[in-house]
Amino acid sequence: MDDILIIGGGVIGSSIAYHLAADGRGGRITVVERDPTYEHATSPRSLGGIRQQFSLPENIQMSQYSLGVYQDFADLMAVDGARAEIDLRQQGYLFLLTAKERPVFEANQAIQQALGAPVEMLDPDALAARFPSLNLDGIEAAAFGPEDGWFDPHGAVQGFRRMARALGVTYVDDDVVAIDDDGERVTGVRLKGGDTRPAGVVVNAAGPWAGEVAAMAGMALPVVPLRRQVFFFEIREQLEPLPLTTDPTGVYFRPEGKGYLAGRSDPDEPPGFNFTVEQSYFDEIMWPVLAARVPAFEALKGGQSWACHYENNQFDENLIIGPWVGGLDGFYMACGLSGHGIQQAPAIGRAMAELLLDGGYETLDLSRMGYRRIIDDEPLFESGIV
Repeated sequence: MDDILIIGGGVIGSSIAYHLAADGRGGRITVVERDPTYEHATSPRSLGGIRQQFSLPENIQMSQYSLGVYQDFADLMAVDGARAEIDLRQQGYLFLLTAKERPVFEANQAIQQALGAPVEMLDPDALAARFPSLNLDGIEAAAFGPEDGWFDPHGAVQGFRRMARALGVTYVDDDVVAIDDDGERVTGVRLKGGDTRPAGVVVNAAGPWAGEVAAMAGMALPVVPLRRQVFFFEIREQLEPLPLTTDPTGVYFRPEGKGYLAGRSDPDEPPGFNFTVEQSYFDEIMWPVLAARVPAFEALKGGQSWACHYENNQFDENLIIGPWVGGLDGFYMACGLSGHGIQQAPAIGRAMAELLLDGGYETLDLSRMGYRRIIDDEPLFESGIV
């Protein structure tokens, strides 16, 4: 019998498994992962961004904690002398702001700085001096986080997974098709391959599939897959080192190797799994914005692109963590991050381990992020930033 069974072996599930195993009190820990190659998983296909620019204190603090882990990740997750390299690059996050958006971000900055996040407000002159490649038409200011940046998301997933396994966690390559219970608490799961695995605790860390997993237990969880497309391109010119930059239109881009990655979620696209890449979306919607904001992007050469999915929390687009309040005992969640998962995974893993092993949060208080807020209809929205 598994003491703790985790559904989903992406960065969230593997971080939880690692933190439980590292503590030593988790007992027998098993992770069930439907896609062991991670071909269609969300974590390895993300941009790997990490930022402290949020308005909710919990999100700021989770990213701060996680940044510290990722800064030391290569050594923390080293197995048998093999370091877990993730190539963390702290080139910053830059949000370009119109006059309408500036007051919201200034209010956010006050919260961020009170918590120790070094976020700067830059006026157009400072922006032009620091990032001369940008066309600043229509831009009133920018919020810049110099400690923010990005890293190799696939390396992070594999680092947590390898270390968890080295500490005794079992990974099962299968798909959960049913969750068993005795009417009061979960008793285990059934797998597509035919096995039944009894478990004392089941954790739903299934990412975009978390809503489907919850439904197996009879739970209505407002988490759905939402496609995001990522496009790679190269240009002829060599520009100054640019941060991950977000235009007021929602189009974002960052350097990647000899080129750039860019994306923008389509607000009109309905939820659902869709791994199709639509070049027309880039050509008609994104390229005009990119070319206007960075004139050097006007003449670009496209490259490999891909589609993945946010685990979109339709309630308020933030983490849902903790037990199923009002439902089956022993059924826990760590999902609904809506794009924050890769950057907050270390903090979530630590928090879930504390909750399961000690009965409450110790490092960061994530009580407000629990399922109770959904029952009480008390959403926690980000201001200005998702």
